[in-house]
Amino acid sequence: MLENISLCYSILEEHALVEVESSNIFMTVMSGAKMTINGDVLTTKVELHHNDRVVFSSGHVYVLHHPHQFKKAEKEGKKFETVTWSAVQTEIAEKSGYDVDRKGKTEEELLLQEDLISLMPMVNEVNAMSEELDKKKHFDIALVSPQARGLSGGRTFVMVKMMDLVQGNYWMWDRNKFINRKYKMQEMYQNYVEGDEDWDLPADIDPFYEDVHSHVLIGQSQVHLKCLAYQIGFEESIIITDYEARERGFLQVEIEPLKNDGTPIGDEDEEYFVEEPSELIGKSLTYNFRILGAKGLPSKMSEDVYCEFKLYLDETTNKTDQVSSKNPDWSWHKTFVHAPVTEQLLEYLNEEPLIVEVWGKQKLEGKKSAEKLTTKQLKTQNEKEKITAVMKKVAANPTTANLDVAVALRKVETMLRMINDMKGLVTEAKQAGKTTVDISAIDAILTPENTRLEDVSKIIELEKDNPDSQVCSVQ
Repeated sequence: MLENISLCYSILEEHALVEVESSNIFMTVMSGAKMTINGDVLTTKVELHHNDRVVFSSGHVYVLHHPHQFKKAEKEGKKFETVTWSAVQTEIAEKSGYDVDRKGKTEEELLLQEDLISLMPMVNEVNAMSEELDKKKHFDIALVSPQARGLSGGRTFVMVKMMDLVQGNYWMWDRNKFINRKYKMQEMYQNYVEGDEDWDLPADIDPFYEDVHSHVLIGQSQVHLKCLAYQIGFEESIIITDYEARERGFLQVEIEPLKNDGTPIGDEDEEYFVEEPSELIGKSLTYNFRILGAKGLPSKMSEDVYCEFKLYLDETTNKTDQVSSKNPDWSWHKTFVHAPVTEQLLEYLNEEPLIVEVWGKQKLEGKKSAEKLTTKQLKTQNEKEKITAVMKKVAANPTTANLDVAVALRKVETMLRMINDMKGLVTEAKQAGKTTVDISAIDAILTPENTRLEDVSKIIELEKDNPDSQVCSVQ
């Protein structure tokens, strides 16, 4: 007798088909459903074996107990490892491409690994809730270096990036904020499941909401101050990078050493120049630090842009005015005086870069047509846009390898279109009260030949070592 198992979080009414043939058990994932077997995404009919780890959607984990196979293995003296929640998540993380090997890892690397493995199922769970509640938000894991957080040292943190699928805006949440929001999301989802008419909450208390008018970190520049240890000034245009090390523009800064009377040190003021930084110890170091402006910032984040930083032992943050522009002109300056110069200060100037953060507000540029789409449809659309972006990148650099990727990407794009056409065909049949679909209609959709799933593997293989690749984010 077949029994329905009640689940939640993006579990379809018909999620998977389990078939028993003699003593063999097979499982087939249904259209639109998400499943993994032993960490691998299930796409076709597979045979299950004793101790297989079966995960429905984002976090419903089951371990198969196969009596016949278990007894046979027991007679042969074979032992099975005890399956734990942690082991399943580690397996999924490993199959997703993350390094989960603990051998040779530092304490910081192990902490990063643990954070990653613990957050991954939570992110999957929240994405499932967002899709079912149609919140039009998508969450991703983000590894953020200390420099990307405005620090000169420390360990890499696992953060969560929340993307507004309509507007294209995003916000970065630290671990604690994400977990706190997740509990509130679960409460909202539970109210929804129980049929509470007031399950949806006002924006100010909605756990899926983030103020669109809040500032976000565009990126940061590292200003090296070693020249000050020699009383030498400079004016430079320094790259601004975000947490993914992508270029987000250039920051124009100037450092001008000053004499004791506050006037600039000129070429004729030889008594102020030093051959060794240690000659400054016990003396006074005075200079102007200027943030002139920035160039080429993302148009999407060019509202109310400002810079901020803390220098050396400052307890207060230095901050420019806010300017709305892709190329803001701040003309900000401040005179700093260190008296007397110490060995600690010289060590800072020689070894520690000054981190200048650039912040801005995101514009609301979403298309009205996008508001009518469901969260699931928006995610599919977003995946297509990623493929298009990669194809444009490849077209701009037509090397032999890139051409291979472009061909494969074109085939993936064709497959996505065919899948959507197939879904449309099934929907039309259901609306017409039909239980079958004309083979010729299916054949017409599948006309493009030589479009195989192997092409997806080819893309991943070609792009797996490219740190800037977005291909593997297409699921």
